[in-house]
Amino acid sequence: MRPIRLLAGLLALPTVAIATTLLPHTLLQRAEQADRVALVQVLSQRVEETPGAQFPIKTYTTVAVGTNLRGTGPAELTIVQIGGTVGATSMEIPGDAKFYLGETAVVFLRCRLAVDRCHLVAMGAGKLEVAGEDVLVQDLKTGKWGRRTLTQLVGELAMPAGAAR
Repeated sequence: MRPIRLLAGLLALPTVAIATTLLPHTLLQRAEQADRVALVQVLSQRVEETPGAQFPIKTYTTVAVGTNLRGTGPAELTIVQIGGTVGATSMEIPGDAKFYLGETAVVFLRCRLAVDRCHLVAMGAGKLEVAGEDVLVQDLKTGKWGRRTLTQLVGELAMPAGAAR
């Protein structure tokens, strides 16, 4: 009987959502939540640990902006993510994007604290990989992957609300 009361008590506690959500977002919805959508190349990455902080490990990825698809800002910025690896300590947020040195991607960014310090909209869904001239896009409702040219992506991001694919 005691485990049932404990479970009931835990379910009655209010919960707080932090940072972002994993609800399905269309490309247009992600763009509308973003301050900036840009084609970027990863220049560097560092992980910092701050013992005692609410989020003790953060990863800072510096990118060069090649093209602004929506919004404007500096030619170089830092994408801040919770988690990373420092020595033997690792903290990973399931569903978040991973960046690799030299890679090119399209990113959906919120830059609320500073124009050169941003977070991804919709975590891992806020980064689209680029392969040659194509952008790899996942339909978050069906899970299927597709390819679009950068020109097609820009056109889709310019669609009026309600007309998104």
